[in-house]
Amino acid sequence: MKNKLLQKLAILTTVVLTTISFTSCSSDDSSDGGFDGENKIVLKAVNNLIMQDNSTDQLEVEVLLITSLSETLDLEFALENNTVNDKIIAEIVNPKITLAPGQKKAVLTIASKTNRVLTEAAKIQINLIKNSSSLKLEKPLEITITPLNTVENLTPEQIELLEGYKKQGLDLYPLMGEREVTGEINFPGNEYFLPLNQSKLIPITGKTVITLSDKATAKKPVLKMISNPMGVEAYLYSLFRAITIDDEEIWTTQPASQAIMELINLTPDSKETFLVTLDGIEIDIKTKKVNFLGKGTDMYEDEFTIVPFEFKYSAWDRLKALVDSGDSYATENYEMGGWMINPSYSINHADITEDEFLNDTWKETKATLTDNSLIFDFVIDYEYNAGGYVQFKAEYKLK
Repeated sequence: MKNKLLQKLAILTTVVLTTISFTSCSSDDSSDGGFDGENKIVLKAVNNLIMQDNSTDQLEVEVLLITSLSETLDLEFALENNTVNDKIIAEIVNPKITLAPGQKKAVLTIASKTNRVLTEAAKIQINLIKNSSSLKLEKPLEITITPLNTVENLTPEQIELLEGYKKQGLDLYPLMGEREVTGEINFPGNEYFLPLNQSKLIPITGKTVITLSDKATAKKPVLKMISNPMGVEAYLYSLFRAITIDDEEIWTTQPASQAIMELINLTPDSKETFLVTLDGIEIDIKTKKVNFLGKGTDMYEDEFTIVPFEFKYSAWDRLKALVDSGDSYATENYEMGGWMINPSYSINHADITEDEFLNDTWKETKATLTDNSLIFDFVIDYEYNAGGYVQFKAEYKLK
């Protein structure tokens, strides 16, 4: 743990210096005063640009003007590359927007349309198709839609276990299969890293596929979330990208990172798979107490307690294969910073049983199971630029 903390402190110092340098030559983007450049239309994600192929996910995109107009502006947007297997996979809920004189911002809502159509990540673009002014769109905005794991039918062995739990007063059938999840993510913001400097409350809406774990026994029920655990898979991918492949300030400017990206053909636009699972959710039959904490390790093999999300990321799989094969060039650049391509080393990578930030962002990790709901409260940390713990609350209604 000591080695990791020292490294985190060193990189954080670099981030602070970069931020100070950037801030000293930047103006307040909320002010029109002194602007003498070209006015244009800009698309910007409110929270993230990743959804799942589950027919329920939504995300918001801001439509911004550099400077407001004195006349009404009518705009219409459309999605491009939005068809897979002859099916439309997403839609703009409100494609036509109007900005009144003096207004600089409106919000588009993008919604997932299909469910389990995709077998690999799809990238679609929001583009401007009608415009009552001569203003130009800065550039189309890309959205990633990720596939879901398939629903697994219960085996006879699992049904036998479930029946046994039910006879003892614990009915887990309402949790089996694809279950809706709601909740909220409280992101504290980070003063040291401009792309993540704003605090945000992000709603959780989605579906999770839940089944009995292979670790379950007649005396110990154990659940496994095989798709979108806690409803946060898309958010975790967005957070992971923000501090790695989408980080134009620090990570992608480092020689080791650039070498790794070239070596494994990784770019911000490459089609990658990012899947999250969560195993080991233990439930006490008599008390209904839920334990979902587990162990994680970092690249120094330090062990710590976390919510043990397991990540499968295609770019990391390619790099790991090279490192495991003994490729000296891959290994050298992996050790110099390429290791952040492993999501387990970049996000959810530090002990959460005690408050290390001491800035009121920590909360106790716990779960509550009643006849009506299963609720999870937990926090995670993330690499080098974290300004505090990210807080999560996820709820599965059982009735």
